[in-house]
Amino acid sequence: MDISFLTPLAIVAIVIFSVALSLRALKKKASPSNPAFDPESSSYDNVILLVKVPRDSGEEEELKTAPLAAEQMFSSLHGLLRITPEIQEHISFEVFSTGDTFSKGERGIFFYVTTPKSVRDFVESQIYAQYPDAQIDEVEDYLSTIKPGGTMTGAYISTEKEDFFPIKTFRDFEVDPLSAVTGAMSKVNNDGCIWIQYLLCPLADGWQDEGHQYVDIVREGKKKSTFSLSAFAGEVITGVVDLLASIPQAIINPPEQYSSGKPLVKDPLPPRLSAGKELALKSLENKLSKMGFRTVVRVGSCAGTKEKAENQLRSVIATFKQYSISDLNGFTGGIYPPSINEFVDECRERSLPKNHAFILSTEEIASIFHFPSSTVETPAISWTKAKHGEPPLNLPTSDCTFLGKTTFRNQLVKFGIKDCDRARHTYLIGKTGTGKSTLFKNMIYQDIINGKGVGVLDPHGNLIDELLELIPDNRIKDVVIFDPSDADRPVSLNMLECPDQAQKNLMASGLVDVFKKHFGYSWGPRLEYLLNNCILTLLEIPNTTLLGITRLLSDDNYQKYIVYQIKDPMMRDFWTKEFIAMKGNQKLITEAIAPIQNKVGRFLSSSTIRNIVGQAKSSIRIDEVMDQGKIFLVNLSKGRIGEDNANLLGSMIVSRIAFMAMQRVNLPEDQRKDFFLFVDEFQNFASGSFASILSEARKYHLCLHLTHQYTAQLPEEMMAAVSGNVGTIASFSLGAPDATILEPEFAPFFTENDLISLEMYHMYIKLMIDGQTSVPFSAVSLPPPDQNTGNKDKVMALSREVYGHDVAEVEDRIKGWIEKRFDLGQAIRDAHARGEVPREIPKITTVQPTVQEENAIEE
Repeated sequence: MDISFLTPLAIVAIVIFSVALSLRALKKKASPSNPAFDPESSSYDNVILLVKVPRDSGEEEELKTAPLAAEQMFSSLHGLLRITPEIQEHISFEVFSTGDTFSKGERGIFFYVTTPKSVRDFVESQIYAQYPDAQIDEVEDYLSTIKPGGTMTGAYISTEKEDFFPIKTFRDFEVDPLSAVTGAMSKVNNDGCIWIQYLLCPLADGWQDEGHQYVDIVREGKKKSTFSLSAFAGEVITGVVDLLASIPQAIINPPEQYSSGKPLVKDPLPPRLSAGKELALKSLENKLSKMGFRTVVRVGSCAGTKEKAENQLRSVIATFKQYSISDLNGFTGGIYPPSINEFVDECRERSLPKNHAFILSTEEIASIFHFPSSTVETPAISWTKAKHGEPPLNLPTSDCTFLGKTTFRNQLVKFGIKDCDRARHTYLIGKTGTGKSTLFKNMIYQDIINGKGVGVLDPHGNLIDELLELIPDNRIKDVVIFDPSDADRPVSLNMLECPDQAQKNLMASGLVDVFKKHFGYSWGPRLEYLLNNCILTLLEIPNTTLLGITRLLSDDNYQKYIVYQIKDPMMRDFWTKEFIAMKGNQKLITEAIAPIQNKVGRFLSSSTIRNIVGQAKSSIRIDEVMDQGKIFLVNLSKGRIGEDNANLLGSMIVSRIAFMAMQRVNLPEDQRKDFFLFVDEFQNFASGSFASILSEARKYHLCLHLTHQYTAQLPEEMMAAVSGNVGTIASFSLGAPDATILEPEFAPFFTENDLISLEMYHMYIKLMIDGQTSVPFSAVSLPPPDQNTGNKDKVMALSREVYGHDVAEVEDRIKGWIEKRFDLGQAIRDAHARGEVPREIPKITTVQPTVQEENAIEE
């Protein structure tokens, strides 16, 4: 029996079966139960992230770098696609622009990402993967301050054609398309704001099927140049009906080709497509080859008046026309919601309404949204101020003095520096008000609480006042306050008090360096020679002070008194011969003697200073302060004692501390207690010997912590000494010249621009860790301690009582010394009283001895 006529029946059955499957699949694809098509639910707990990227991403950056990074980011985020029938999460990428008045001075264009908390870490990781220098902060919703009303408007943006038709992508632009969008948003009114939300929900493969069918139809030569699902379904149904109607006729009178076994007529060859049509199909196929997201784009606008709000909205919506391609796809002008209040609620909830959704590929999404790069020159964009750097893995987080918290990718890890590494010294630099003193205050407070020896030189006085509020009960007796402005009970600190005569040359050298720094241009070799001999001479005589320098040069009788007592033959020879010759030379008087009398005399002319350094016995023993681990607070407020006096006095104290530290050479290493010295604005107190102090202090457990504002404050050789000898370097925000100088210290991790752009209390730091300097990383200093103990008055009263003297008594003693007649006879009597063997009387001048001198000689 010939059954060839049944072939049409088989064809019909296959067609019907295929159509049924297709319609079932289409129904399932459009079903609300599919999570990709029902993302309206906003039940997840969202978190809003403010994302900032650095503006300068490198000189070799190309136009397409930022969109390419975004495309890769979106491809990774597609991994959030759920297989289970649970509600599919969606993410919102947003751009917000605000005016000055509306934002209370924080005008700018900001980029946000709103994500469910459950996937926050993954989203952040993918942003960092493509934008490693990004700064991501969790913030409050910027829409929370916007109240719906008559001054608001908004619209949804939609595509013109079916989803599989592509829009123009960043690969076809000569200028970053984001520039047009941000440019329009930058024109926001001062009293308004405008925002764009790009809501994205990942789609499973299958959305491309319609596009592939369209490509097949065009390539097969059908005249239809457009395609829609409804039209395609209609054609299929019509064909099935016609085919079913022809079955009875085919059975009764089968076509000749079936009955005769002749082959069917071959299909015609596919048509030859134009170059433009072929290019369009390639663009379409490119979209179909990528992953897709169900996408909703909406724009909201708020301003002082309805008209302003609508103008802002239209300007931004108009920029989306740049993505249109003839014969393919583009964006419509905007679909206005029936209720602006509901629209704002949807914006706040980040809901994704399916009736406004369309499908975009990862490349298309990266074209309409990506984080900005240097190619986007819109001035109002909020860039990250400075890069954040990754901390070392061996960062000390316990058993250390805490410095701050790391800031890399918002991993705020509290870290510090070990005591053994503090011995290599710490150096801070930064503009005024950037956080240097706050960091010092935290470190000092920890040292005080931990019972360590600490010294603080404060040229302003504020830091000392704040520290006095923090002294705990158990350390009240350890506090030693050096405050020159306390005129009623001056302390005494004799700079010529030398416990070991073998070290007098070292002490003299330090004092000469101090004076040299402050003499300025009047300094010369003869002056230095003369001043050094004056100091060496006085150091040999007990109970002498700095007051003796000017008197030694001007009072012949006092000179006789001193020279008789010195044992150094070279010094005796200098005063009896060389100095006499100098006094006979007017030029030497002008170049050497007069400057010493002028500079030192001016310093000692202040009663405040004179009452401190003019007392023969020191009430503050620096060596005891260091060895007993006391708290030495030096208040050198320039506003109270004058800048020159404060600087000179501070330099002397630093020199004396260094000298006393070096006296520990005779102590075993394990008996040398750490003493942590903090010097604010240290350039004011850094004499020429400071370089040697930096290199030598570590051996004697004197740990220096230095800070100042800019490099020009230091001589070049001093700056080199700091760089070469300091273990830990931290930089707060710098000026441009300093950033250029210090950039090599932090390169290649941070640039000159980063050093300039640091925010307040933020720093870059190279930390000494177990004797090795770490790579630079970013950090923020800790908040200042606020544990006010209320002991300030008690501490000050006790320190004044122990270390101060009644001013009347001090002035009487100094007055008595000034009025006392010192001469050779007095020197002989003093030596006789001490039981010393009479010495040869030096012939200092040709002047005949006085009657008193002759009587003393005879005795």
